[in-house]
Amino acid sequence: MTAALANLADLVRRYLPVERARVVDDAVSRALSGQVRVLVLGEAKRGKSTLVNTLFARDLLPTGALPVTSVATTVTVASTVDAEVRYRDGRSRPIGLDEVAELVSERGNPGNVRQVDTVRISAPSACLPAGTEVVDSPGTGSVHQANTEEAARARDSVDLAVLVVAADPPVSQAELTLAAEVMTTAAAAAVLVNKTDLVRPGDLAEIVAFTRAAVAGPLGSDVPVLPVSLRTGAPTELVAWLGERIARCGEADVVSSTARALRRETTAVLDGLRIEYELIRRSTEDSAGAVRALRAILDNARVAETAAVDHLHGAARRARADLDAGHERAVGAARAATREVLGAALPEQPARPETAADLVRHRIGDLAAGRCAEWFNRLGAELETAMHAGARQALSGLTADLARSRQAAAEVLGIRLDEVPMPETAAAPRLPVLELGPEVVWRELVTTALAHRLPAAIRRKRLHRHLVDWAANAVPRPFGRARSALQDWLQDNACGTERALAEIWRAQLAALERGLAEAARRESAGPDVQLDELGEQISVLDQAVRELDTTVLSAAAR
Repeated sequence: MTAALANLADLVRRYLPVERARVVDDAVSRALSGQVRVLVLGEAKRGKSTLVNTLFARDLLPTGALPVTSVATTVTVASTVDAEVRYRDGRSRPIGLDEVAELVSERGNPGNVRQVDTVRISAPSACLPAGTEVVDSPGTGSVHQANTEEAARARDSVDLAVLVVAADPPVSQAELTLAAEVMTTAAAAAVLVNKTDLVRPGDLAEIVAFTRAAVAGPLGSDVPVLPVSLRTGAPTELVAWLGERIARCGEADVVSSTARALRRETTAVLDGLRIEYELIRRSTEDSAGAVRALRAILDNARVAETAAVDHLHGAARRARADLDAGHERAVGAARAATREVLGAALPEQPARPETAADLVRHRIGDLAAGRCAEWFNRLGAELETAMHAGARQALSGLTADLARSRQAAAEVLGIRLDEVPMPETAAAPRLPVLELGPEVVWRELVTTALAHRLPAAIRRKRLHRHLVDWAANAVPRPFGRARSALQDWLQDNACGTERALAEIWRAQLAALERGLAEAARRESAGPDVQLDELGEQISVLDQAVRELDTTVLSAAAR
């Protein structure tokens, strides 16, 4: 079965872009060797890298309080420990484990500016069979957009998936979208509900039940949902599931996922060949008319795509304007409230001026933090609603427009175009958690021993003036941090939706563009020879799709 997959891959590879051919080659190579690939995926800060470190009982990957992983890292079960980095330009070199963090972390390699393709580590594991690959993917939904794109690359080739979610907050729509995406390739999946130590023991059963019901749609009702705290315990249930699944179905899972990936690429190739065939088959006059009609369809579709992008950008601009205006209003209101707290002078009690100043300072700090959090949560919810509405309108409108364009193209040519599965629309990234950071440093105006011997009335006046100056900087600062967090979120949201719009175009009409371009390129060649060649290619790839469907079904039955 694996040899047949390799032969089918050879048939399809010549039609694929380099990046897609590399995905196919990687999947087939694993199928031939029987290496099971386990993808650990999820949103940022769910404990993915911690899980991988736990499976190998050593700190191989960096972890931290902020989104850390920026490059997919593959750890293979082996008897020795070593590591290698591969760059996107084809270079590779051995590295020490102490270099891994600098290459795969957001701090050492922000946005993957070093153009790392992957870091591969070998290490022993008492939990997993030899040769098993565990891939730690960057978290999605953080403010680091490049990380979300790297995570999408990592999902192209996977046999088993482990979706890591948190007990609190509960599983999100974005995580459900991840699950649906990965199951277009993966043969099976499990859900790890991490951070159970952060919830009350009495709530855990309800959280697990909620998670199981939520993931039943994309993953199936029988998917294992396994609670754990990786901070305080070991993922024994997950280890047992992985071991049993790999022992029982490992080879079949690799074959199934490889066949799915190959079928996805083959179907896209077939559409372009059918369009090209039909354009060459027609007489010169008919072909020219069809090309004009198809180009008009593409032009109209591009107009629709531009309108969808413009609608999205308009929603983002309005949201940004609302954010800026809301920031100014919120800061102004907080400053007015601060002036009431400051009054015209320090209160007479406590009698010691320095103690009175400290009390007023803490009141102002608490006031600013409380008002900022209230504003952030309220405006964040409003922005989330507005951006979701804008994204839904743009995505649904373009999906319908391009589906009609695709159908119109098929009618012009009088051919059948395979129905393409629409790409899963990525849910908007989760709103950031407000982190106010350290307050503006308080430095007493009167610090010398001599100054402390000044009369209390003079010290009180000086401290009050200093409090006024301090508050002018301290009050706006948390609002500025909150605005920056929401600005990053808006940008990430808009970029994610724009990528989804481009993916809808690719799914619906990229084959039409390729077919037109290839037909134009071959226009000068003899049509009969071209038709014979194309017809044979279409027939071969049609048969390949049927064989791949059979392979997927056979592997599932094993």
